[in-house]
Amino acid sequence: MQDNNFPYAPEELSAFAVTFGTFIISLKNGQIVHHDPADEEAFKAWLLQNEIRYLALRN
Repeated sequence: MQDNNFPYAPEELSAFAVTFGTFIISLKNGQIVHHDPADEEAFKAWLLQNEIRYLALRN
């Protein structure tokens, strides 16, 4: 389920990470954008279903 407040299509996305509920997303054009979805789990599932690379952050 795509978040209606997120203006990018899966084809524009390269990779993402999540920290404190904020998604940090790398676009294929080189830009980095941030997104705070209302439903974090649904947004993450949508990214993974679209095979967007998940970059797990390490402590």
